[in-house]
Amino acid sequence: MARSRSPIIPAKTKPSPLNEATVQPLLIREVSAIAVSVPLTKPVLMGGGQRFDRSESLIVRIEAHNGLVGWGEASAAPSMTGENLAGMVYAVKHYLAPRLMGKNGLDLPYQILTMGQGLIGNQGAKAACDIALHDLVGQYLQVPVVQLLGGKARESVLTQYQLGNPNIEQDIAEARHSWKKGYRFFKLKVGVKSVEQEILAAHKIRKALGPDALLCADANMGLSSAHAHAYVQGVASCGLMFLEQPFGDEDIEKMAELGRSSPVDLCADESIHGINNIFECHKAGPIKGVNLKTIKLGGLIQTQRAAIISDGLGLCVDLASKTGESSIAVAALTHLAYAIPNLHWGLNINNHYLQTDLVDNPLQQVNASVACPTGPGLGVRVNEKLIRAFTIIPH
Repeated sequence: MARSRSPIIPAKTKPSPLNEATVQPLLIREVSAIAVSVPLTKPVLMGGGQRFDRSESLIVRIEAHNGLVGWGEASAAPSMTGENLAGMVYAVKHYLAPRLMGKNGLDLPYQILTMGQGLIGNQGAKAACDIALHDLVGQYLQVPVVQLLGGKARESVLTQYQLGNPNIEQDIAEARHSWKKGYRFFKLKVGVKSVEQEILAAHKIRKALGPDALLCADANMGLSSAHAHAYVQGVASCGLMFLEQPFGDEDIEKMAELGRSSPVDLCADESIHGINNIFECHKAGPIKGVNLKTIKLGGLIQTQRAAIISDGLGLCVDLASKTGESSIAVAALTHLAYAIPNLHWGLNINNHYLQTDLVDNPLQQVNASVACPTGPGLGVRVNEKLIRAFTIIPH
């Protein structure tokens, strides 16, 4: 009787330790702050009477000793972050850049933390630097930014389309046109027309698009208490997912009071300047979700942390770019949208409002979604000629 032979099991070997001498640091040798102003395809109206014809953004260019370049972007939003473009450029040149020079970009969280320690606030300026560092490190490691954020948590994201026209007929025409192009989620800008017109607009857009369209509304702090209460009751049958920021950024209790009787869920946007504000809104009670922007929270790392905390508190998350940010900022936000735990209230990106994007391969929304860029870093090819063409001296 033949004896069975035991299988040969190879001896376990320890992996060879990484030779530290072969790991080259990613030393930063130059940080540039560039102010740009790009015209929009059409004026955009916001709550409270704000009107935008151009997008003004800070572009940050970070170059390493090996010649790699990372790009970041943050829009100026004085009514949201308190920053204007001149101040953002100054903050980078005189406070943030000196803390990055000569440092190893591979220590990404550490560099972003120490960069910001010498400057209170200025979240937009910090966000542009944070995004540029992520782009630089992703290129060096030859991985997309989503991998630096922990990898994908979903296969697709739901994108929103903003409607902010002077009259109802224009809103309806744009909504129908966008529906044909594949959009399925629409954000109605309110606080622009009379409350009666905005209630009527919600009903007409719902009728024009049918029951399958997803609708929400954003007031950008532009409603009075009386108008907010009238609006949520007037659109109760329209099936809005949420109403965003009806009141001022510090009126959390006022918003909570509205939420206690509102048939429409409420979302906090301008009220969220940091993670502490998320806890404040949650403690207030009836607020059901938060709008997170990199310019409010200081970049990708802090916005991801805010999204994780929001998810843990049971709050829905809506990620958004500022109207008119180019595909540089939009790519960063899209990578983040694929990585965070929940994106129940969708992704709002707005590079399509630009007459000219600043990259050769702009991100495109297709069939109510946008693909996560697959190239290293942000995955977009920044066009430096266009950057120079739209560069301004901010005042």
